Amino acid sequence: MALGSKTIYVDLDDVLCQTARHFLVVVEREFGKRVSYEQLTDFDIGTSCALHTEEREHLYRVVHEPDELMKMAPIEAAIAALRQWVEAGFEIAIVTGRPPDSYEPSLAWLSRHSVTNHSFTMVNKYARFETENTVAISLDELATRNYCWAVEDSLPMAQYLAGQMNVRVALIDCPWNQASPNHPSVDRFTDWPTVAQAMPKFAAR
Repeated sequence: MALGSKTIYVDLDDVLCQTARHFLVVVEREFGKRVSYEQLTDFDIGTSCALHTEEREHLYRVVHEPDELMKMAPIEAAIAALRQWVEAGFEIAIVTGRPPDSYEPSLAWLSRHSVTNHSFTMVNKYARFETENTVAISLDELATRNYCWAVEDSLPMAQYLAGQMNVRVALIDCPWNQASPNHPSVDRFTDWPTVAQAMPKFAAR
């Protein structure tokens, strides 16, 4: 699929919806562990919550069930910003690292919360699943696409977009991405209002 230079890449989890906070609800419900959002200093929530291998597998299985995905709260400021960007002539490409079997419920969540977008793509961002005969694509396939800007919460993906794809990236500030990006094309932002305010400067080049 060809994407133009007016297309903005937008991640889904913890960029458009409160995924990590819902993970913590599930961790407390399933394992009786109370972990604060600020304690999620590792991108792998299972590691941050000190879960055993079996517990981690159970957690990821539960949170990707359709009912659980639909419970995740939207980030309203993000949804409002996407509408403004479309009105300004940009296209929104939502790109997620969720597993392929969550494709339909993810689309249903986007529809329920009226999230403006022109495309929805699943990518094997972290080598967690197979892409053959699924709706997901590989990182190499992603690298063939063109974006004028990107919004991510994952530091490794921000570095990939900037280093391998030459895309300027807005990194949403989260407890798990506090290390230095070590790339001049990755800009850190505290929240969505500051991202929305900066968009004309970075994406409209």
